[in-house]
Amino acid sequence: MKASVYTLGCRVNQYESDAVAEMLAGVGFQIVPFGEECDITVINTCTVTAESDRKSRQLVRRAKKCSPNGYVIVTGCYAQIAKDRALEDGAFAVVGNGEKSRIADIALSMVNGGMGGLCVGDIMCAPYDELSVRVPKRARVYIKIEDGCENRCAYCIIPKARGAVRSRKMEDVLKEISAFAEKGVPEIILTGIETASYGKDLSDTDLGKLLDEAGKIKGIERIAMGSLEPTVIKKAFVEHLSKNRKILPHFHLSIQSGCTRTLNRMRRRYTAETALAAIEEVRECLPDATFSADIIVGFPGETREDFDATVEFCKKAQLLHLHIFPYSKREGTEAAEMPDQIPENEKKERAACLARIGEEIQDGILDKYIRDHSDEYSPVYVLCEKWENGVSNGHTEHFIECDIETEEGRVGEIIPVVIVGRRGSVLLGKAID
Repeated sequence: MKASVYTLGCRVNQYESDAVAEMLAGVGFQIVPFGEECDITVINTCTVTAESDRKSRQLVRRAKKCSPNGYVIVTGCYAQIAKDRALEDGAFAVVGNGEKSRIADIALSMVNGGMGGLCVGDIMCAPYDELSVRVPKRARVYIKIEDGCENRCAYCIIPKARGAVRSRKMEDVLKEISAFAEKGVPEIILTGIETASYGKDLSDTDLGKLLDEAGKIKGIERIAMGSLEPTVIKKAFVEHLSKNRKILPHFHLSIQSGCTRTLNRMRRRYTAETALAAIEEVRECLPDATFSADIIVGFPGETREDFDATVEFCKKAQLLHLHIFPYSKREGTEAAEMPDQIPENEKKERAACLARIGEEIQDGILDKYIRDHSDEYSPVYVLCEKWENGVSNGHTEHFIECDIETEEGRVGEIIPVVIVGRRGSVLLGKAID
């Protein structure tokens, strides 16, 4: 028996797909690349935008051509939101976000003559779906610690697809981290649909406590986190960061806008001023910390002055990486019905403008980074993630990509490096041996 798994969307989806592939292998399926002929194809879908829906539906049609019996299992957020449409698209079985742990058994039943259909429960009252990954595919691995989101942002459909916040038990998270450490994984990234909400539904833990315990695990050298809301960055949390030397001094923030007026319309729970204050709070404890952020431009009602406020925010915050998204209307959300929708050409122009400014900010940060780390007394430490043609590629502790000339066989090592230059946004380093 053969099966393939294709993933759309976020890091949480990728983690869950890896877990599903392992479960399929555990019941006797050989995992093959998507597009090869196989008995079962699993499409793990996304629904964050209308374009995501279109891609999800297109992949179902492609997948049916790969299976002689048309055995396609559609799961993920599109499956949860549009289960009947997924069947119309050609899915043999549709599995909701609360039932992914059942996919291997459903697949086995299908190839043995079982029926498909719907396996989609009420996500709003679903428990945490226990999934785990045992075999690391990369030098740095993602670990899912949380599911669900309760923010109810005006532009987002994901709470309807993922349900309420459900945290994974801390002992289960630590067990998975320990297993990866024993397999030689030096870096982990804790992730979730709303990572900062970890522990909200538990009585005895929170994200800070989980970070403390993860930092005690021998073999794990670096700990990073998925996207964080600025609201989590308070004095107590920053103290956890400052005491744990394994936490990487780079943080990705889900900011969305640098304009308070726009944030209010988005139904975000902070202002531009509090977001900037959160960044400064971290920098007081970790002066060399770097930040990246998600930014939406062209949200309904965003004036040119509002956009300019976002530009000024990015300059003040000195964001290393900007992930810029022109606002995309999503049916079923409050923002889709708002007046003053911004024309597509204006959204594209604003995105391009902010991207140019982001590059200028990044250039300044990288040039200073090179100056600060250009001798062996102030090296950076690069996790080698891949090697090809005599060059190791990985990321520094500040999540800056770096190329180093090395011999083969150093994937998974953390290498002390002197920075000698850069090629665009990629640093060029020399290993200190």
